[in-house]
Amino acid sequence: MQSVLLKEPLTIIRWHFVTIIWICFVILTNVWVLYSELYTGASNIAGGNPPVPVLLALCLLILTNRWLKLSGSEILAFYILACFSILPLTYGGVRSFFPSLVASFYYAMPDNRLKEFWTLVPNWWAPKDSVIVRGFFEGMSGHIPWDAWILPLILWTFFFITLWAIGCGAIWMFTQQWLRAERLNFPLAQLPIQIVYGANNSGFFSIPIVWIGMAIGTLPTGLMMLTSLFRPVRRWWDLAPFFAERPFSALRPLMIFPLMEGVGFGYLVTQEVLFSTWFFYFILKLFSLISIGIFGWEIPSIMTIGDSFPFPHSQSVGGYLAIAFILLYRGWKNGIFKQSKPSLCLFAIGSVIAIVWMVVSGMAIPIAIIYYLVLTMFVITYGRIRAEAGMPYSWVYPYGAQRDFLHYTLGIGGLLRLGGLKSLVILSGLFWVARHFLLNLNGAYAADSAKISNEVAFPNGVMEFLAFAGAIFGLWAAFITHLKAYYRRGANFLEGAPGSADYRTYVAAQDYRLLSQMLGNPMPPDRWRMGFTVYGLVATATLAWLRRNFPSFPLHPIGFPLAYAYSHHCPYWFPTMFIWAIKGLILRYGGMGLYRKLIPLFLGISLGHYLMTGVIWGGILSPIFKDRWPYHFRVVFE
Repeated sequence: MQSVLLKEPLTIIRWHFVTIIWICFVILTNVWVLYSELYTGASNIAGGNPPVPVLLALCLLILTNRWLKLSGSEILAFYILACFSILPLTYGGVRSFFPSLVASFYYAMPDNRLKEFWTLVPNWWAPKDSVIVRGFFEGMSGHIPWDAWILPLILWTFFFITLWAIGCGAIWMFTQQWLRAERLNFPLAQLPIQIVYGANNSGFFSIPIVWIGMAIGTLPTGLMMLTSLFRPVRRWWDLAPFFAERPFSALRPLMIFPLMEGVGFGYLVTQEVLFSTWFFYFILKLFSLISIGIFGWEIPSIMTIGDSFPFPHSQSVGGYLAIAFILLYRGWKNGIFKQSKPSLCLFAIGSVIAIVWMVVSGMAIPIAIIYYLVLTMFVITYGRIRAEAGMPYSWVYPYGAQRDFLHYTLGIGGLLRLGGLKSLVILSGLFWVARHFLLNLNGAYAADSAKISNEVAFPNGVMEFLAFAGAIFGLWAAFITHLKAYYRRGANFLEGAPGSADYRTYVAAQDYRLLSQMLGNPMPPDRWRMGFTVYGLVATATLAWLRRNFPSFPLHPIGFPLAYAYSHHCPYWFPTMFIWAIKGLILRYGGMGLYRKLIPLFLGISLGHYLMTGVIWGGILSPIFKDRWPYHFRVVFE
């Protein structure tokens, strides 16, 4: 194997070879997920940003390339295919989609209105046969009723394509501006690029500090594995016992997550973004301490959705909307929409189909347009965060808030007047799009693929074709894998659940139950959440103005919505603060020279963490020894 692979063009013959490798990868990964996630619930190997199986395959391709003789561009073409193939397989993909179709039937009770909701679910959304639906939850000895599912899945494929088109089209419109004019770093794309092409004229795995970094990255999970032989282990340190008494009890929840991927990739993020993220989380806790802990403010609960005072989700919604507005305005001024006509057309076609799909399903046109617009604004901001801040986590957005935004701004009564009961049922049926991350991650990997395409100079259209082919093939592979699991074990026992259903099924059923409760007591618009949304929008816009007019201003607008995206218990505040401090010392005493030399070390930390946590423990040891390990702990990539 050459120490540094060449940037050779793709050829037709090599395309066939890459395609065969990719198809084998998708099949093997689906089988792996079936047994290590869906049947046992032992781990979450398909998670991670980048996905753990893709990184494993990438490493194996590099280590065996003396026989495969693939060029760097061919390996990175595989990487793009594989990333988009994995997205539907994750627990934020079709695993969150399937339960939302049928939960209203199975969980219908005399004390709720789910039976009525089931009659409003379109007949072409899912099979309406009660035996087939019960079999979905309770199993049917592995027999998949394809004759009932095939037409709905074909129709839903078009909706998934629109999600791909919206996510990718929206981000690809901006990427040339981000790459050439703003020179954003695209931190998460740096790992596959450096694995393939190496650094400092050396192959990635021939650099000694890479292996040191990988060893460091394995430490937290390795120590947890050893400790779990003797006592129960959690993947975080809960600081709540130290804040038991008022006023400090207002700081809860407060947890430390040793997220090594955040340390590794955070090294590539600017100090302003790192500082702003943990600083604004500190402000949130300080505000809670003063307002709730000291003054004892009690804010009446208008809606039983989202989070509690001071409503960090709503603040993050405002920040997300502000950044999207700013990006669209600047893009329009810079003429990027004229320069990116293919991406604009892709985005426009996907947008029209998505709105038509929701309307044909039974949603009123105004509600469909508002829901689509909020979803799209979130994708734009999420893609920008991926390009500028990396953030190797899926939940860096206020999950579910895109739909909740409609609830608390219009109120249930307002939504009923605007679209009727069926619109609200369809909103719950499509809640998975907002609650989970498939749409946003399409935009995130569109950003990564643009950076990779720019590095290897793919011919026109190759990047788009790779992303589309990966998305479609991966979608149907995930359909087959999940239906096999549902009709063999049943959703009630998926992921090792003891008859109580997996978490995605619980979320879908709970949302229908919540709608039933809200209809019994229609609520007006929640002015508290609306006010904090406006506050988040104004605060983020002000930060953006200050950064633009005073470049040395230390706070970055992206840090505001990031700090509040995971509500009160942000899991990435500590790794962000930690790497901000470490990187600050390196820059202060070693300068840019030392900083550049240590990049492979920190990329190695991320890679080592993923391989230990997702492959060795999550993918191999955990599924095998789950019931025999003294104190088993489950890995979930945040």
